[in-house]
Amino acid sequence: MYELPESLEGLTVDEIDANIDQALDSLQALNISDDSSDDDITTGESLSESLNTLRAAKAEAVSAAEAKAERIAALQAQATPAEEVAPAEEVAEAADAPAEEAPVAAAVEAAEEVVTPDEIIEPAQEAQPVAASASPSPVARAAAAAPEVIVPQRQTATLIAAADVPGYGNGQELEGMRAVTKALLARTKGLPRTNLATAQGGVRQRYGAALIQKMGFDDATTQTPEGGATDLDLLFAATDPARLPGGSLVAAGGWCAPSETIYDLCQFETLEGVLSIPEFQVNRGGIRYTSGPSFEDIYTACGFFQTEPEAIAGDCKDCCMVDCPPFDEIRLDAIGLCIKSPLLTENAYPELVQRFIEGALVAHAHKVNKYILDTMLMAAGTPVVGIEVGAVALTLEQIVFTAIGMRYSYRLATDAELEVVAPYWFQEVVRMDLAMQNDRDNANVSNAEVDGWFTSRNMSVQWVYDFQDPTVVGCDITLPTEVTLLMYPAGTWAKGTTDVINVDAVYDSPNLEANQYTALFMEEGILAVQKCTHTCAITLPICISGKGVLDDIDECLVPPVTPVPPTT
Repeated sequence: MYELPESLEGLTVDEIDANIDQALDSLQALNISDDSSDDDITTGESLSESLNTLRAAKAEAVSAAEAKAERIAALQAQATPAEEVAPAEEVAEAADAPAEEAPVAAAVEAAEEVVTPDEIIEPAQEAQPVAASASPSPVARAAAAAPEVIVPQRQTATLIAAADVPGYGNGQELEGMRAVTKALLARTKGLPRTNLATAQGGVRQRYGAALIQKMGFDDATTQTPEGGATDLDLLFAATDPARLPGGSLVAAGGWCAPSETIYDLCQFETLEGVLSIPEFQVNRGGIRYTSGPSFEDIYTACGFFQTEPEAIAGDCKDCCMVDCPPFDEIRLDAIGLCIKSPLLTENAYPELVQRFIEGALVAHAHKVNKYILDTMLMAAGTPVVGIEVGAVALTLEQIVFTAIGMRYSYRLATDAELEVVAPYWFQEVVRMDLAMQNDRDNANVSNAEVDGWFTSRNMSVQWVYDFQDPTVVGCDITLPTEVTLLMYPAGTWAKGTTDVINVDAVYDSPNLEANQYTALFMEEGILAVQKCTHTCAITLPICISGKGVLDDIDECLVPPVTPVPPTT
């Protein structure tokens, strides 16, 4: 639920807009109606007051920006050299022009001179107004008003050089994988090249080149690539036929010159859909832990009830004993990645090696994600099966009763947060059923409304990849006929790992003879531990009907999937 910051002073217009969006999402998630509770209505009123405060702050920020822009324009007018002042004849002609045409002509001229296809401004960014002035040109005013496009960067790991790499200091920070590549080449060039042919059985030597140092365990598996438009983005924008007059490309004659080779490579994979659980460092190969006594055992064993006659008779009172709980042990599993690359390819086409390594790192993160999810599913045991027939909204009620049972088992707070893990595709299934219930289009049911079904019941849902993935062949997708969800009290699961991943340039004589080297080698220990309570798995059949009563359901809608043939 959104909370208003203690102070709005110093926030930019974009930051205030972000707060407004968060407050609106929280208010929409409450879904206020005649059936809403008093607590929800009170919360909604508080959010409404926060929205009013944020909108007033935004108005003040915009007003301050306008005043600042006017001051800047005035100073720029004073700083304009005398030779840039328009001749008297042009001033007179401008004075004779109709008043309503001058702003339009200036706006058109500024748009034609400033806006280019490569300069794309996101809709969420608000251009700061600039006061009209006769001195700065339209181009200068538009350039001053254009907001700076800032790509958010979050550094979760640092690349540093290893010891004794020629040309690099020990621990020197490396800027991206291209810098790592240069460090690897510097290391390989400095390696010995004598007596290898006569060595018996070959020679293997290993030298450190770089280290990836994780910055923090909260986002240890997150890697954000460098932002900005690539050459390939610019190529697509430049060759878009929609930008041409008439929306088509008409060419006459031939170009004669040979075609140019574009070496940029496409990259679309991301780290979205990776499960987020607490993470800690393991230093000695594994951990020993105990879940301690369960509340159910304590509730059953402890306490006594005695009548007066029993007390008079001197009957003994039952006492429960504190026993030492057993300890469980989990050892780290090894998971890693090894990539070899031809030396000549590294020198002639480093973009290929870089793209391959970056894609492999993303694939590695998703394989780690699958490892964690498979471990959790195995620990949950046999899933609870929901009702056989019913709309999605009805089958989801099975989750509610499972949550009630979990709260009873541990006497949790009635509003204690429970974690729910579901495959990413199931989010759209819930959206379709909610839309059909209210005769709405799927696009009108937001992610916040889908998540609101869970948050209103004190459950936090994560939509993840690598968990019950659908079958995808080309443009054809086949969804499962049922879905399994995981549920556990927040804080039940944690991930253990090491904190440093090695990146080595491995040089040995067999690889040298084949003109190869090990471009990347990484290995880490990993484990997933259920350190308290237990995990429930709930299997639900999928029936998209939008109905709310079982007797009303005559058929289920299978999500329509129409294969789209690839264009040639």
